Amino acid sequence: MSPRVTQRYKDEKRAAILTGALECFVSRGFQATTIDDIVKHLGISKGALYGYFSSKEDMYIQMANKRMDEMVASFSARFKDLPRAVDRITYMFSRIKAQPLQELRKWMSFHMEFMLFASRHPELVELHNRYMDKAIALLSKLIQDGQQSGEFREDLDAESAAFLFWSVRDGLAFHFLLGGQEQRYSEIISDMEDMVLRYLLINPETCT
Repeated sequence: MSPRVTQRYKDEKRAAILTGALECFVSRGFQATTIDDIVKHLGISKGALYGYFSSKEDMYIQMANKRMDEMVASFSARFKDLPRAVDRITYMFSRIKAQPLQELRKWMSFHMEFMLFASRHPELVELHNRYMDKAIALLSKLIQDGQQSGEFREDLDAESAAFLFWSVRDGLAFHFLLGGQEQRYSEIISDMEDMVLRYLLINPETCT
């Protein structure tokens, strides 16, 4: 009788495959990476990989969702200690500034490559949209809370403001994708933080 495979083992194996796939995607690019590349990197068989994932697209979607779920959980846990909405926004910007630019470049480069690939596959567009909806929902709720507490302007559309926040982050990351200094990137993030807060707040002086 073969030994029973526990759920913990399966979860650890799945996580190990995703880690290896991420390393391949970052070093080779999403489209250039093949299943053969991933199994060779991990030292496993194709059968073992296909026992967990149906394709490299499936690996990317699950990887992105895992990363997003961890981010949302981390923010949500920290928010419990930050009753003011303005402090929560400030904390989110601090997390953005704390991420090394080189690490951000690695993630953004193959993330954008996947988005271009997915744009030609409607089923992948839908999966990607569900992934992004989690980030928009997190910030939309934060902004609504700020409106209810009297910190943020009541005339704002919470979802539009949430898109503004992520557009600031992603847009700046795109412009620094191929070059630029870490210090300058951090300085611009700080300036954009001030601009976003002044857009959101009823009394901008509360951000100081």
